[in-house]
Amino acid sequence: MVKGKWIGIVLLAAACVLAVFFLFPGEEKKVRKQFSLLAHYASKGEGEKILTLAGKMKHLEALFAESCRIEAPPYSLAGTFSRTEIANLSARARLHFGRLELAFHDPAISFPDPETAQVVLTGEAKGLSSRGGSIHEVREIECLLKKRDGQWLFVAWEIVEV
Repeated sequence: MVKGKWIGIVLLAAACVLAVFFLFPGEEKKVRKQFSLLAHYASKGEGEKILTLAGKMKHLEALFAESCRIEAPPYSLAGTFSRTEIANLSARARLHFGRLELAFHDPAISFPDPETAQVVLTGEAKGLSSRGGSIHEVREIECLLKKRDGQWLFVAWEIVEV
């Protein structure tokens, strides 16, 4: 009878640990989620309506801090931009595509301090230009995210020339 109690207690404790692990995602999982959301909001489906674009840009804007440093030498883009400017730049860039899929692969995430995440990953963009040409680009990207009010926000974004 005593053994049965101990086994029950151990099983209950293991179930609680697993529940906490799956119900409360770790910081790395939260950072990965930001990239997943960014890919979703930046992507464009064929025949996407203007209201869909507006909604996606509103959500995309919320992923960035009040100001974000962007370095993208292949596109002659460099500077510090507000979240609204980033959403506007994204909306204008999407106009050049009939379909656009953005994906992020192989993120290497480190936490120099509890409020900062450094991420190096591969970004892949593929789709069709508005003129019908096929697009497929792969770039190495370095990002810096800061935790503000419990949410990870992009504060720096750099496309690395390899």
